[in-house]
Amino acid sequence: MKTEFTYQVGDEIKTVTIEREGDCFQVTVGENRYQIRAQRPEHGRLNLQVGDRRLRAHVASDGLRRYVALAGQTWTLERPQPQQKRRAAAGGPGAGSLEAAMPGLVLDVLVVEGEEVSQGQLLVLLSAMKMELRMSAPVAGRVAKVHCQAGQVVERGQVLVELSDG
Repeated sequence: MKTEFTYQVGDEIKTVTIEREGDCFQVTVGENRYQIRAQRPEHGRLNLQVGDRRLRAHVASDGLRRYVALAGQTWTLERPQPQQKRRAAAGGPGAGSLEAAMPGLVLDVLVVEGEEVSQGQLLVLLSAMKMELRMSAPVAGRVAKVHCQAGQVVERGQVLVELSDG
């Protein structure tokens, strides 16, 4: 079975493809391909072997999103959601809302009302399960309303930032 995720680093969006081959996984990131062995000693933790290197990753999921903390960095991986992308592009209700992916503490809000943002731009930093989650704009637009502030505890699904069409 082949699973595809997208993730963003800065302004760059990358694709990760994961295929199971026996007791290993073939992971493709851009042009690079890795053979990885994985053990899951407990929920939310993975022990990985990539060649001779041993690594420990912490993973949390929320619907189609996966949050991965590995080697001092955190990534948000998302499976493609064609229906939601069409709704967002059509400007449907809630298309421009950024919601908390999981309960957590708002570390920083990086935008203000009235600011123009691009799709994928970092809007809010959230701390959840000892990970820093980078919450990005689902669509391009103007910040219509900011519903959170640094230091605030938020619940899963709570609207953090509303966007409107320019």
